[in-house]
Amino acid sequence: MTEEDIDESNQLLVVIVDVNPNQLLYARQPGSFSRVMNSILTFMNSHLMLHATNRVALVATHATGCSYLYPDPDEAESKELFRQQDGQHEAFYQFETVVRRRLRTVINMDLHSVATESLMAGGLAMALTYINRVVSSLGPADRLSPRLLAISSTGDSAAQYINYMNSFFTAQKLNIPVDCCMLGQDSGLLQQGCDITGGVYLKVEYIERLLEYLIWMFLPSVPVRKMLGAPPPIRVDYRAACFCHRQLVDIGYVCSVCLSIFCKFNPVCTTCHAVFQPPKIMPAMKKKKEAGKGKPATTAAVAQKSAK
Repeated sequence: MTEEDIDESNQLLVVIVDVNPNQLLYARQPGSFSRVMNSILTFMNSHLMLHATNRVALVATHATGCSYLYPDPDEAESKELFRQQDGQHEAFYQFETVVRRRLRTVINMDLHSVATESLMAGGLAMALTYINRVVSSLGPADRLSPRLLAISSTGDSAAQYINYMNSFFTAQKLNIPVDCCMLGQDSGLLQQGCDITGGVYLKVEYIERLLEYLIWMFLPSVPVRKMLGAPPPIRVDYRAACFCHRQLVDIGYVCSVCLSIFCKFNPVCTTCHAVFQPPKIMPAMKKKKEAGKGKPATTAAVAQKSAK
């Protein structure tokens, strides 16, 4: 692939960020939430600077739902004018102003919630619907190269396993790569999604280096990444979550009708209500006779025994 074959125009970047204030990372490191959001805003502004036709969208996931941070869903009703301030570009100022205003509204919705788990799978589904809406509005000669980036510090959520898999396979069918940047801990489900869709998975240990990793790993488009010296891919944990207890299992029972997974045998599938026979008990294996036993006695041995 040469430089002439790479086109950095008409790139749509949709970022899904976990803004749940009850996450363990934000409790351990006060002030880290502001640093994370500032790094994300700078990263998305850098994407807009790559080409005039590039677009961005930002979706926030929290404990009670998912919300658009940008573009503003109420933008059609609002008549606010954004003017240049302190030499900042109008588009960048508008983007940051809308995001910060919407972010305050979203965080106020979760002030009284104590849940640490966010609806990241719902954010992925909302991002896919937004991409589908934008692509449907394009003209016959227009084209668009969308991609997703999920940023979170929450680990695996087996309760959302089905929703995750539906989003991942939908993105794979639409040829939309899903990237993931985890903060402080890993997520096996998001790691599977990156591997399924051909995206990049990265775990960031230090928040201070987040912007550096975002620009280095996730700012280049998919064709450009093949020309960069990226770190080697890590081993993917492809364990599935059972449908009964929502726990990751290594060995389980699979329904032959709907492919639902269970950690213990269930005579009736709770998904498709198929009926199965209980597993049969295997008969005990007979012990093999030892060598020398069971052989017919010789005439000499019989005569010696009778003499006694």
